[in-house]
Amino acid sequence: MGNVNIQIPDELHKKAKVYCAVEEITLKDFIIKLLDEKLKKK
Repeated sequence: MGNVNIQIPDELHKKAKVYCAVEEITLKDFIIKLLDEKLKKK
């Protein structure tokens, strides 16, 4: 598995962490899901 380091705005990071806590998923799994969904549409 590859590694990617990104910098995102603090507020976006905070919102993503809260969303993941509510959905009971990891931030890693959330980002993988988003990328997978977006790339399947292309």
